[in-house]
Amino acid sequence: MKFAKAAVFSVASLCLALPVSAEAVSVDPTAAAHTASNACTGKSKKHVVKTYYRGPSTVVLRCGTRNWGYRHLVAHGRWSANFSKKIKNAIWSGDVVIDVPGQRVYERRVIQCPPRILFRVVANPDPYGADPRIKPQGIITAYKPASLTSPDC
Repeated sequence: MKFAKAAVFSVASLCLALPVSAEAVSVDPTAAAHTASNACTGKSKKHVVKTYYRGPSTVVLRCGTRNWGYRHLVAHGRWSANFSKKIKNAIWSGDVVIDVPGQRVYERRVIQCPPRILFRVVANPDPYGADPRIKPQGIITAYKPASLTSPDC
């Protein structure tokens, strides 16, 4: 069996071939990653970041403020691709445990003793109270609550 000769390059020789500008060296990589990951930079509070589905219905995640929406989740260090997946699962297949005007709560639960809430999403399917032109307000917050304890178990 014959093997073809492979060209071998050292890492140093490859690095020498690449031009490096002073600007590229002075850029803070964490600042660039933070800016790229914030979907609401320069956007209004009513901008829709993501749409989640529950059958034919939709629940939107708007940029919002530090008190609700995407900016609220980012301010509390909660936003990531995994967190978005948890929101999607809670809305798509979770139970609607509260459904009153101005508030709808979706929960993913484990029915055991004691019961455990895996994830909760609080949304407003109605217009935003401070600006009724934002309709629906959408997701207010989402989080993993503390586990429930029940004396019945």
